Amino acid sequence: MEFVTIAGVKVPVLPHSEKFPVFPSSLVETDSVKQTLQKILYPMLEGMPVLLVGDAGVGKNALIYYINSLRKQPTLRFSFNEDTLPEDLIGSYRILLDGKGFTWSNGPLTNALSEGLSFVADETNLCAPNIIKRFSSVYESNYLDLLEGSGERVKGKTGFWFIGTQNPSEGFEGRKPLPFDITKHFAVVYVDPYSPDEMFFILKKLYPMLSEEVLQQIIRISLESEKRIKSGEIGKGDLEKYHFNLRTLQKYCNRLVLFGAKDKTVSVREALYLFEEPFRKKEDKEKQRELIEAEFGGAVKLVPTKGYVQNSTIFWNDKEIKTWDEKKTISLLSKYPTPEPILHFLDQVFTAIQAKENILIEYREDQDPQEFLPLFTELTGIEIESVMLSKGMHTSDVVGALKPTEEGNIESVTWVDGPLTRAIRKGNIILISGLESAGAELVEKMNMLTDDARSLTLPPESGEYLPIKLTDTSIVFGMKSFRASKSVTTISRAFRNRFTPILFPELEDVNVLQEILEFFLPEGVLPRSLARFHLKAKELSEKRTIGSANLMPYRFGIANLLKWKNHIYRYNQTDVKDIAIRGGKIYYTNQIADPKERKELERLLEGFLSGVEVVSTLFEEIEEKKKTFTTESGLNRKNWWDPELHKRDPLTGVAKKLNSGEETKRGIEINTPETGGGTKEGPDAWYGQDTQGNQGQGEPQGGGGAWGYRTEELYKQFLKKRRLLWDYSILVGLTEFKSVFGKELEEVELNLEQLFDPEIDIHRMYKNEGSRVDARKYISYKSGKGDTKIFDKTTIEKNDEKLKGVEVTFLVSKCRRIFNFEYSIAMLSALLVSLHILNEHDIKTSVHTFCDIKNSKDTVDIFNLKSAEEDYTAEKEEEVFNALCKNWHGDSIPEYQVLSNCERYFSPDAQTKIIVILSDFRGQRAKTYIEDELASFDTRKMKEAVLKNEEKNYVFLGVGLGSRFIAEHVFHDSLQITADNFYSMPNLIGAEIARLVQIHHSLRQ
Repeated sequence: MEFVTIAGVKVPVLPHSEKFPVFPSSLVETDSVKQTLQKILYPMLEGMPVLLVGDAGVGKNALIYYINSLRKQPTLRFSFNEDTLPEDLIGSYRILLDGKGFTWSNGPLTNALSEGLSFVADETNLCAPNIIKRFSSVYESNYLDLLEGSGERVKGKTGFWFIGTQNPSEGFEGRKPLPFDITKHFAVVYVDPYSPDEMFFILKKLYPMLSEEVLQQIIRISLESEKRIKSGEIGKGDLEKYHFNLRTLQKYCNRLVLFGAKDKTVSVREALYLFEEPFRKKEDKEKQRELIEAEFGGAVKLVPTKGYVQNSTIFWNDKEIKTWDEKKTISLLSKYPTPEPILHFLDQVFTAIQAKENILIEYREDQDPQEFLPLFTELTGIEIESVMLSKGMHTSDVVGALKPTEEGNIESVTWVDGPLTRAIRKGNIILISGLESAGAELVEKMNMLTDDARSLTLPPESGEYLPIKLTDTSIVFGMKSFRASKSVTTISRAFRNRFTPILFPELEDVNVLQEILEFFLPEGVLPRSLARFHLKAKELSEKRTIGSANLMPYRFGIANLLKWKNHIYRYNQTDVKDIAIRGGKIYYTNQIADPKERKELERLLEGFLSGVEVVSTLFEEIEEKKKTFTTESGLNRKNWWDPELHKRDPLTGVAKKLNSGEETKRGIEINTPETGGGTKEGPDAWYGQDTQGNQGQGEPQGGGGAWGYRTEELYKQFLKKRRLLWDYSILVGLTEFKSVFGKELEEVELNLEQLFDPEIDIHRMYKNEGSRVDARKYISYKSGKGDTKIFDKTTIEKNDEKLKGVEVTFLVSKCRRIFNFEYSIAMLSALLVSLHILNEHDIKTSVHTFCDIKNSKDTVDIFNLKSAEEDYTAEKEEEVFNALCKNWHGDSIPEYQVLSNCERYFSPDAQTKIIVILSDFRGQRAKTYIEDELASFDTRKMKEAVLKNEEKNYVFLGVGLGSRFIAEHVFHDSLQITADNFYSMPNLIGAEIARLVQIHHSLRQ
């Protein structure tokens, strides 16, 4: 038997079928890559399936391709998504072309088993676990029963290997954790990101022609950019998820090889295109530009955009792009205005096209690039195929399905390509729009198409077992609008990372708009008036001067302006001003709901157009413009290379170092009163036996318990400036709190939203009409054993009603004994996030605090901060926050006393009643040793109260605070928050509440 050594492991080379492809790989064996390969190879040799988990761009699929390329083993890969069904992997029946019979087509999993190949289940955790369990026999026992077909058992031939790959469920849209009863059968391998040294080693190996200095510079830029994103320094408040990794670095290096590895202008330009241009906010762009210019030794003046078309080639600055229809290219370039922002945008698009990258066009909703679409999608002369996505679409709508033959009768069906498959076969330009509207069930299906494989696996009913590949003429364009709120879906950063994001420019400068209009209309007063009114209407709507009573502001985009221009152009007569006013009303003022606001805007419209009527020749000038509009390309045919623009002063000295030094980091200070033991605690005091400086005098038995001055590591990371806490109050407002912790809270919210999402339900339905024919139903019908309900109307639903009747109550012990920095921050962030997420999913919540506010030792004070019936509005959030920041001077009370009448915490409609109680659970008088705590009267009474209420179907989550782990002895479900994990409290509590909802609420359905 032939063997090959991979990462020091001897691996057999097995015979295989030549009809399946072996994917090449350019993976470089660094130290960590070798270690990861060994983690994969040893389980593989033992016959175990492997599950690779890792961030986007760490090379999960590349690792498998690398192993299989060396041992000459074909790889069959299938991208899982939310609407993956068993027959997609196992196989299905299809109709013979003559309509007189049927044949079974193996799915990719069945082919891999029977041929002894590797099968990659890509994005495993996007698929519903109950679907994965259909082929559990494959990863458990290496066989599959073809229940969908003949019923025979297909055993895995020697060489068969099952591999799953997935992103972590945290931080990636649509991913859910796989249950343990699935993962226990896999060797789970977490693939770590590359270290800086490894990145340099890999890039140097792949691009030996590039200088080491440039590689080091771009690696530093990439790492610093990623660090800024994670810390919230850039991208904060932007709901899109940015990500830079080795894949981005390889794009950069490819571009340098293409456009000039030794040209500093190219080095800076491509760094700006990849690491500055994707950001939306001006301040983010400025920070990234400063970073890039500091690395490359100062600002570099970029070459102005020039170009021409000649010999079936578009020469655009240093780009040379083949056009398959020169006349069409010239015609398109002559039909569209190209002000500087559009030229800059086109330069980025042409760069990505020549580098053979997938292109993601992002735009603000009111700056829809639809009007300029042919200018950048059709310039190469290749026919374009549009794939328009939306929520509720089925994968088969874009990939293809079985459908009746052209005759339209039910006697015969055949496979019909969807637009995506059709475009791939023809080598067309592929334009995928509506990415922000579609769910992961559609978008992630295109993973294999948009990564290095550049291919698509068709379902078995197509009759094709080999993936279809993109041709060299194909370019994949994706289009999506910016995400406006968290309730709107967006693409995952894993999917985004497979594209080069390019922002369509925000055309809002009056001179730019005038230049665009003057391309179509005579120069002068008319274009200037249209542009000025357009910007004024936008300004009034954005400031809510008009539309203040509306939930959403009015939107006026570039489409409004160009359609207004078209109206004037189309109906041009001697009364140009009247036509312009009519067009302005059609595309602007007519949509204004308030009559007064509409009349005011119409008055402004007439005012802006007041100068038009004095131009007596405007009608003739517009007509003349029409006649000359067919002039060929306005591109400059002169030499695009301008040597003067490339002259640089010699670099001397060292670039100025930016942002040097570190901010002063201070702790918190509490003015502690003298304790009951008569001891004033010192600056190093700490609660419990492990006190510092006062040798344990702060122990409860001595009457101690207040906090002194401490500098916390996480305090250094988060706050970075002084916070004074006096009289057991946090003197900080909600706005200030969110400005410091906003990024962390946002990340937690995004993670918890997935946890509370209801599960995906796939409903199988068949009807007499539809667009997709189910082969098995059709076979039954043809054989006389079924009815005419042969059309597949399967739907995917997320039923939010599943959470109806769930209520969550938070009971917070608000006493001075447990008031400290970690607890305060953990409690505030956990409550803010949990209340927000629960409210987003229409789960009722209430918040109560308890203590002995007057320190009288004989009262229990329970304060209601929010009832279940109250909406969690911005005002209520502020009210709850402020209440939890003040007056922590009360004494502790036995916790069991607040559980004597739990019904008062819930509304009459509550079905599943969850109580989250936060305390140190040490009763009124704490003990020195934990054994005494557990045996105390208060703890025993607390256990009794919990058990009694659990019999009444109350569900408890006990959240213990501090180093005494008491909660786990009292509650069936508990968490312990300490100085080591307090920053994780929002996620921990959220995950636990979600788990309790799933367990206990489902029992009541």
